[in-house]
Amino acid sequence: MAKHMRSLSRCESDFSEKCKTLYKDTLESFNFNFHPDNFKRNTGFFFPEMMKNTDLYIDKASPKFKNRLKELKDNGVKLVLVTASHVDYTELLMDYSYGSNWREYFDIVCCRARKPGFFTSSPVSRPFYRWNFKNDSIGNETMPELNCKDIFFEGHWTCVDKWIKCNATRPGRVAYVGDSFKSDIIPTKLFTSWDQMAIVWEGQKYLREKSSEKLDHVNKKVHLEENEEWGSFFGSEKQFTMTAGKLMAHSDIVFSNVESLASLEMDENFESGCFYDFDPYE
Repeated sequence: MAKHMRSLSRCESDFSEKCKTLYKDTLESFNFNFHPDNFKRNTGFFFPEMMKNTDLYIDKASPKFKNRLKELKDNGVKLVLVTASHVDYTELLMDYSYGSNWREYFDIVCCRARKPGFFTSSPVSRPFYRWNFKNDSIGNETMPELNCKDIFFEGHWTCVDKWIKCNATRPGRVAYVGDSFKSDIIPTKLFTSWDQMAIVWEGQKYLREKSSEKLDHVNKKVHLEENEEWGSFFGSEKQFTMTAGKLMAHSDIVFSNVESLASLEMDENFESGCFYDFDPYE
């Protein structure tokens, strides 16, 4: 959004003053609500509301899903949490969803990753920093290697990839799970060697009755159920939406909910671009 606002500040002269005012007001409004420091200050509308009514906005991870994460770790799978959120906001969400022991589910925790730059930037320009728990601040020293005891900031996907491959108990591929087209799905496919697992919440309208059935998604018609104003999120009988096209082009597998990952077998095979637990096409 900041890039779009900066472009507005360079409008033609007859609109320049209005554009500059719009840019200034929008940026101030955004920072008033979402600046990371506002969590500690308890200012703005967003963070105070999230802290007061977390249960209205965040789902708790199911015991089945948490057990699956433990099972993966017990089988030597390395689990890394990469989030754009600051450490204090991350702790609020994860404490509520996974419990106070949430860090036990992950080998590495990377906060304020500033995606998509985490994927698209040069590794040299994106070092990792370590979070200093003593004074609640980011350390000045760059971290050439990751470890399991610290929380890290910013960084680059190649460093995570190296750590996983050096510490894995056996050779394998890296799969990245994300729900943002701009920050997760597209950059992962274009800039990394990782497999991409997309979470698309709109798919919950088209859940299968039996998600354990074998998948067959080749040449299926688009789902006819439509929003009265906008139409189907995934398309019509005549053509896919851009969303469906991007999903099939940039995702190896698509889920309607992160909880569905608990049903995915470790040795399960699937076609690239398939929908695991829902059918937008009939």
